[in-house]
Amino acid sequence: MKRSIIISLVSIFLLITGCATTPTLTSLEGMPPDAPVQKVQLKGNDCKWVPDVIQVDKGTHIILEVEGIDWDYNFRMAGYNVHFPVSKGDTVTAEIYTSQTGEFEFGCYIETGFRYHWGGMVGKFIVE
Repeated sequence: MKRSIIISLVSIFLLITGCATTPTLTSLEGMPPDAPVQKVQLKGNDCKWVPDVIQVDKGTHIILEVEGIDWDYNFRMAGYNVHFPVSKGDTVTAEIYTSQTGEFEFGCYIETGFRYHWGGMVGKFIVE
């Protein structure tokens, strides 16, 4: 009996802490004050990102506007530690300084405890 109560309490704790992560809307570490600025618009629609490939220059301050057209989405960009929910009909603005080159995945993620995995909506953020 005690064991099942303890297991239940631990499960509830993991569920709550996994779902209660604070959204991260900025990744501006190391950005100089004179960095060029570029606005990028991204829409979640019909379980796809539009556009699904974004290409930007290294050393740019990106103002990223993510809009949820038809559903609630959970946006995450790997490599820049940016993640936040986007409600249907809302637009969320995030800021990123492109300090490193490469291809970085972004997508709609599903949280499970302290981990996440892509939910099928994945795009590429290419920094050259």
